[in-house]
Amino acid sequence: MNVTINRKRSVKEPGDLISTKKNKLYAIIEDQGEKYPYHLLCLETFIIIQSYDTVPSNQEIEEDIGEKLEGIYQHKDSHITLN
Repeated sequence: MNVTINRKRSVKEPGDLISTKKNKLYAIIEDQGEKYPYHLLCLETFIIIQSYDTVPSNQEIEEDIGEKLEGIYQHKDSHITLN
């Protein structure tokens, strides 16, 4: 799998990609109309780790996954290629 990601930043919107110091990759996804519409999805297992009522902060994500974040990347200028 090749991953190209650009622009480090804070979590701002659904679709943001999150990498950790242990080389795991997560995404923030949105299920509109739900009480907790924002979900933290592990891209390795495709399991939802946590659901939120608002876009989570970096600190909330670190608490929920139990490790430090390496970076937050905007999905619009990043892509994943599976080999």
